[in-house]
Amino acid sequence: MGRMVDGVWRDEWYVPDDEGRFRRPETQFRGTIRADGTGPHPAAAGRYHLYVSRACPWAHRTLITRALRGLTDVISTTCVDPHMGEQGWPFSASDPDPLHPGAAHLHEVYRATQHDYTGRVTVPVLWDREQKTIVNNESREIMRMMDVELEGFANGTASLAPEALRTEIDEILDAIYEPINNGVYRAGFATKQAAYESAVGELFGALDRWEGVLAKQRYLTGDTLTEADVALFTTLLRFDVVY
Repeated sequence: MGRMVDGVWRDEWYVPDDEGRFRRPETQFRGTIRADGTGPHPAAAGRYHLYVSRACPWAHRTLITRALRGLTDVISTTCVDPHMGEQGWPFSASDPDPLHPGAAHLHEVYRATQHDYTGRVTVPVLWDREQKTIVNNESREIMRMMDVELEGFANGTASLAPEALRTEIDEILDAIYEPINNGVYRAGFATKQAAYESAVGELFGALDRWEGVLAKQRYLTGDTLTEADVALFTTLLRFDVVY
């Protein structure tokens, strides 16, 4: 896992803080698709492209949302190779980048958007074909855009973020993010014992909490499948086999 500095790729790992704790930097592209057609990224079929890795839980949640909402013919995808090398996420021969011919790695897509970009090169990435730029690389926001802003093109299951439950869904997404979704990284990438023990304690405490909730009801908000369930599932699915 490297990063770019002023548009130049560097093979650099995450730098922990002084206590040995893993620090996840904020994603930087936070544009929004809008159903009302305002802004630079109006809702449209065939306009947006999603870069993902099937190895990544953050990308996996957007793939699940895309599939459940029936948007597979609305948003195209490219899956990078699951093995991350010295140049970060590579494109595979079986699934080359159709929008940047000759591109070998995902960091070239980031550079195409911002030639002097400084930051991590992560998936998922939502790309606007017409504007020729990254719209957003924050998985939670991409999920919501696909569910709400592209509602007019959806032909799958019911909304994963129904308006009546949206406040509760957001609260649960906030509650599971730090101890669970990010917690597995905080534990796995800790460089000091105290940081590790703190992350592990919070992780298993949160798992116990939500196991208690799910012992009483089918889904995190009750009887409705939502984004919160998808976000928890992609981490839990990898828990034994990866983390």
